Amino acid sequence: MENYSSLSCEIQIIRARNVSLGGNLFVRCYLSAGEDQRVQINSQEIPSKSADHLFWDESFSLDCSGIQDSINRLKQGSVLFELHSRKKNTILPILSGSKMLGSAEIPWRSVFESTNMEIVEWAIMDKENVKPMAVQIAMKVKSVKETIKVKKNDSKLRSSSSCACMDYCGCNSSNVFSIDDYEVFALGAALGAL
Repeated sequence: MENYSSLSCEIQIIRARNVSLGGNLFVRCYLSAGEDQRVQINSQEIPSKSADHLFWDESFSLDCSGIQDSINRLKQGSVLFELHSRKKNTILPILSGSKMLGSAEIPWRSVFESTNMEIVEWAIMDKENVKPMAVQIAMKVKSVKETIKVKKNDSKLRSSSSCACMDYCGCNSSNVFSIDDYEVFALGAALGAL
């Protein structure tokens, strides 16, 4: 039997400070998704016309599920935040490329060990300057729960067309996935502005 757990998280990109002006700014986040895999999430682009108005206030909701070992690996991982600048290209903005201005890593452990499992802090992007460039972020774990116990490689689960385990064995997903695919947690990201 496998013990499956799930957790619901939220990452919020709030604002930036001490950033050189010019072009549009966005934050790129990288989240660990198992062995040598990661998920990339980009914030919206904001114009950097004024150093006083570098606000995103944008949230990403994450629902993660998998065997307990996978959830434990997530807890030991971190989120990499990169601040990028993109020159304005009015015809096709995506073709203009971007320049990484700086990066910072925030461990999930700091969230799990915090009061109410949430943190708000400045991710320092360049530690060498007197006034370092930084992005204010919030990270929160909304819920952690054990969801289901499934016997690994149970052929009855895979062949059933109305399995109660829903997507944990893939039987409701046209048999695209098997239980083995959930050795690494599944990560679904939904972008929603607050």
